[in-house]
Amino acid sequence: MTKALHTQTPLFYAHELSSQLNKKIYFKMDCHQPTGSFKIRGVGKRCQEAVEEGYEHFVIASGGNAGLATAYAGWKMGIKTTVVVPETTQKFMRTKIAALGASVKVFGEAWNEANVFAKSLVKKEKAIYIPPFNHPTVWAGNASVIDECDRQMPPPDAVVVAVGGGGYFCGVIEGMLRNNWKNTAVITAETDGAASMKKALEEQQFIGLDKIDSIASSLGAKRVAEQAFEYAINKEVVAYSVSDGQALDACRLFLNETGNLVEPACGAALAAVYHNLDVIQHLDSILVLVCGGSGLSLEQFNTYLKQYS
Repeated sequence: MTKALHTQTPLFYAHELSSQLNKKIYFKMDCHQPTGSFKIRGVGKRCQEAVEEGYEHFVIASGGNAGLATAYAGWKMGIKTTVVVPETTQKFMRTKIAALGASVKVFGEAWNEANVFAKSLVKKEKAIYIPPFNHPTVWAGNASVIDECDRQMPPPDAVVVAVGGGGYFCGVIEGMLRNNWKNTAVITAETDGAASMKKALEEQQFIGLDKIDSIASSLGAKRVAEQAFEYAINKEVVAYSVSDGQALDACRLFLNETGNLVEPACGAALAAVYHNLDVIQHLDSILVLVCGGSGLSLEQFNTYLKQYS
């Protein structure tokens, strides 16, 4: 396969936070990917695979980071790309996607409707639907984050990862398996109004939410991928959720410490260490996967801070 579309991202040791908590806290800075989030790892790999299979047109439904990653892949490889976004997608995100040369189509009030429309577009010859999170190749691409971490640090006591649809989480589990991180625990992070993984694990059933009620739009899958649920059950994953306000505050503290603005979805994972949650009390070394996200402008962030302060 040709050279990967993602880049190796830095691993930061959080000196001040580590001193405060008397723990070793690491940040894997996937917010430094070319599209601002981890999505290019898995989505990029699937796009490259599709080109090798002879496809000449990428189609995806995503109001956010997966759509941006697909547009970037199309731009890098010279492949026609169509991104279907729901009406709720902010104009600045549509502009970002279009700037990479993708055709942006607006359809439906929510992602599910946009997704049905996107799938109807692939009936044309040599067009392929790119799944945002639920595909083995996407998980394999996302697993590269742990390959990198294994070169950058010893295995930690735990990895904290935000879960929306579960594509990043599946990649983390697969990456840990192939790098023999067998003694490392996995902690999943969500917001209270988008806690589909937490609900499924509490009920020990592959079930979802009736609705999403959170500003963390990138966590907005009502149900995680079935593979994510199976991995979580087998690994005995610990799932927690925080309020939108806690996620936002973690974003604020992270911005102050590192100069990086990330989405509230990512703030859910950062909240484990910035709010010193119960789930980390027994741990010494903690790796937080900073998944990033390009769907939040500084103006919107400031509006949220005022709203939730």
